[in-house]
Amino acid sequence: MNNLVIQELESERQIYSAEIISIGTELLLGQIVNTNARDLACELSELGISNYYQAVVGDNPERMEAVIRQGLERSDLVIATGGLGPTEDDITMQICAKIAGTELVFNAEAAKWIRDRITRHHYVLTSNNWKQAMLPRETKILYNAAGTAPGALFQLDYAGKRRYLAVLPGPPLEMNTMFKRELKPWLCTMTRRHLQHLYIRTIGLGESRLTSMISDIIHDQGTVTIAPYAEDGEVVLRLSVMASAEQTIEELNEIFQPVLVQIKARLGEYIYSVENKTLPQIIVEQLSAQNARVCFAESCTAGLLSAELASIPGASRVFSGSMIVYANELKQSLLGVPAEILQYDGAVSEQCAIAMAEGIRSLLQTDYAVSVTGIAGPGGGTDSKPVGTVWIGLSEHSGTFARHFILRGERNRIRRIATLNALDLLRRQISAE
Repeated sequence: MNNLVIQELESERQIYSAEIISIGTELLLGQIVNTNARDLACELSELGISNYYQAVVGDNPERMEAVIRQGLERSDLVIATGGLGPTEDDITMQICAKIAGTELVFNAEAAKWIRDRITRHHYVLTSNNWKQAMLPRETKILYNAAGTAPGALFQLDYAGKRRYLAVLPGPPLEMNTMFKRELKPWLCTMTRRHLQHLYIRTIGLGESRLTSMISDIIHDQGTVTIAPYAEDGEVVLRLSVMASAEQTIEELNEIFQPVLVQIKARLGEYIYSVENKTLPQIIVEQLSAQNARVCFAESCTAGLLSAELASIPGASRVFSGSMIVYANELKQSLLGVPAEILQYDGAVSEQCAIAMAEGIRSLLQTDYAVSVTGIAGPGGGTDSKPVGTVWIGLSEHSGTFARHFILRGERNRIRRIATLNALDLLRRQISAE
């Protein structure tokens, strides 16, 4: 596409709606989770571009063409992801060029890019790689900083309306990189508005109870809209404002503030972040501020708690280590859990959780220690200790205590929720210091 056409394309500010089309039979079969649609929807939302429709279609030319044409009929922009590889069933670029009324030609610049990418990473250049250099004659090339397949951006008149069609690769890393580096900067020039979000993350309340506590605030929403949604063990409130390009972050924060103050007054200690940070991030920040360290003793979570905290950059400053002690013999020999506790109270008990927390803290000499012991199922439950029974212990300088939880769901969900509750117990204790 020549510079004159590109300048004309970028001078138009008229994208209000976009449709996401994910291409690949593997998506229809459930062999790959469609994270691209989720990621694109989040990005479009923050740009103030409405996303009313999403579709998944297999590698069939007739169906692909039909669903892309349907998208162009009802949305200003269609973003198609997938089908840009070097194999015979990668036909997305061909179908999109047909819809845009142009042909595929060998693009020498793209070919050089592909050759450089492959040789730089010491891969073998094969003849079918050049298929990815066959690009539409009339288009804006979107280069792939994370792979070899170029993308494209078309401007076309469709059913008498100005439309845009963006073609991005399917692998999530490539898709996200191309969107952020190539497509997003252009999209920012194509709209005069954007959605500004503020996320309030909570734990310890179900969605029904939380929304009932702030039902009047939700009912009276105006400029600031409120949308609750549940995640595993958490509930997030998304506060949104449709902002103009001229409004500053400070001005938008002033708009959010009255609603945020009301919600904080109602939900209090259940809120752990108003900056969309995760619980592990909050823990690392809290411990860093205190110059304190933590360690874990894990039974039913089997290292999941440690992995969550260690996933945060800087965790090494605050996390000393952990022990996975599934077997009772290890609870006794490594952590010093008394034999009589294991015999009479059991491994899943308040007494055992306390002994595990004290044992690991004494062993690793940290400021805080957290223990988790429970029955994740599907077997092992009893009438007095059903599947989902979890005890979480916490030891620090002022003493040790344990909390009891009954969690619902399948095995791995119980382990995930136990991990979240262990982190939350630690968060609350650090905040109380």
